[in-house]
Amino acid sequence: MLRITNLSKRYGRKKVFHNASLTIPSTGIHLLRGENGNGKTTLLKCLAGLERYQGRILWHDDSLVNKISAVFDDSAVHGRLTGLQNLRALLDISSNQVEDAPAVKAFFNRELLARRSATYSLGQRKKIKLAAAFAAGKPCILLDEPLSGLDNAGRTGLTKLLEVAADSTCVIISDHESSFYHHLASSEFTIRQGRIMHGSDEILTKVDNPDE
Repeated sequence: MLRITNLSKRYGRKKVFHNASLTIPSTGIHLLRGENGNGKTTLLKCLAGLERYQGRILWHDDSLVNKISAVFDDSAVHGRLTGLQNLRALLDISSNQVEDAPAVKAFFNRELLARRSATYSLGQRKKIKLAAAFAAGKPCILLDEPLSGLDNAGRTGLTKLLEVAADSTCVIISDHESSFYHHLASSEFTIRQGRIMHGSDEILTKVDNPDE
């Protein structure tokens, strides 16, 4: 169970969240919705320990930070390394283990893995980060705009990985293309004008005067 308790975050005078409390099941695909600037990426970065915040974020009764893998658009892929070398560095496993990992096979063949990442397209670089996130074996995966840059084959690979992960992993996804996940998502949360809602039901947290 992922528990967010009294989460508060601001940038200067702008409040993003104020005393937000939320509980997310420890398995399933959980979709985070909202327009640009409403705090979706900020929330995921707080969960990942990449932003300072006030409040508590716990995985059951322990810290979440060491129990997550995450994909953000601004996370780096080293262009001088091959795809295989990038994945070895990210996962700290052998080349054979990388090539045998189902999450890697979902996106890559050996020929593509052997190429330097500087030659990769945006979508191929995204596949490195997605493959690493799923292959890491963490109980919680955070995905920020995972469909960005993915071709049809990449989207198919992502769908298969999500279907497998849903029974054993908590996957939290922020994406504008919410319709892509409707057959996969077990719950949805919406952030709008400083508020977090479970689906379209009762408001769970509210920011007073979020623009002050």
